Amino acid sequence: MKTYVSHKGRRTILKGGLAAAVVWMARSAFRPLYAQQKAALITAAPVARVPTDPDDPAWSRAMAALVALQPQNLVVPGIDEAGAKQINVRALYDADRLALLLEWNDAHKDADLGTVLQYRDAVAVQLPENPALGPTSYMMGQRGRGVIIYHWKSDWQFGQLHDVDEANPNMYNDWYPYSGVEAGKVPEASDYLTKGSKEYLTAAAVGNALADPLAQKQLGPVQKMRAEGFGTIEPHPTQDGAGYGVWRDGSWRIVIAIPRRQDNYTLGEGTTVPVAFAVWDGSRNERNGQKAISQWKDLGLGLPIPEASPVVPPAPTQAGGSILGPVLGGIGGAIAAALAVLIGVRMRRPRSGDTERQA
Repeated sequence: MKTYVSHKGRRTILKGGLAAAVVWMARSAFRPLYAQQKAALITAAPVARVPTDPDDPAWSRAMAALVALQPQNLVVPGIDEAGAKQINVRALYDADRLALLLEWNDAHKDADLGTVLQYRDAVAVQLPENPALGPTSYMMGQRGRGVIIYHWKSDWQFGQLHDVDEANPNMYNDWYPYSGVEAGKVPEASDYLTKGSKEYLTAAAVGNALADPLAQKQLGPVQKMRAEGFGTIEPHPTQDGAGYGVWRDGSWRIVIAIPRRQDNYTLGEGTTVPVAFAVWDGSRNERNGQKAISQWKDLGLGLPIPEASPVVPPAPTQAGGSILGPVLGGIGGAIAAALAVLIGVRMRRPRSGDTERQA
């Protein structure tokens, strides 16, 4: 009489051991991936006073974070491909202010808007208006959960006095009687505001800083704004941002400095806040919603927070196990894993006595 004995239980155990061995051997491969995912965290380093010069040596104290950018193509006007693909971010802070150094490649410096067919290079930093209200969209916020935007504009720093006569130096000069400038000279926009009748520079007359070079000079190249979604952006009533940019060798280096104390919260040491970025490439006719954007990235002030790097819990120790633990965790562990694989392969081979036995 023949009886059949099932070895499914033993094979299940061996398969489980084999899977565990594979996971053990692969764990070292997953650690770098985990570290890369956490490497996007932007950590601000403390300094006595944040620098405003992009070339200040103090920036070497800040760890660089590379942030990926994507074209804004969800709403009109959008683009299929953006000029900027990534932006390098460093952060420093002092007792009052947080400063960000933003670097990205751009082959053309677009800062002089002498004609209506030229567009500026620009970069923006976005923060939630009130993190206590919960997460908000990185695409300029949403209703009831707004965002604060600090927008650096290249023409506000470099091109305030570049007008149509600088773009076309040999143009014919007519007489502009309400500009305050004598006949034969082309007036600047500021002439209407200081010498002539500002009503003939309508946008500036009603307080639009985009058309008022005097307001731009007073504010500086960084304008603070707020938004609660697409099409809702407007100047913030408090202008407290500062910045300065340098273009050299095909890349921009921009400093944007903001107060640590915002209206609804303070960027405290040891805390984190989400930030997002946007870049405009003027040579590609990018303007308004046509831009490169990032998703939210965590920014922390002070030493890197524990979540910034993987933490491997120590193996449990028992009496008499202080030597065995390190051995199994190192070379001995690798040998044990290899043996488990070999045993699993061996046990899968059929044997005449494994499945059939004479009673």
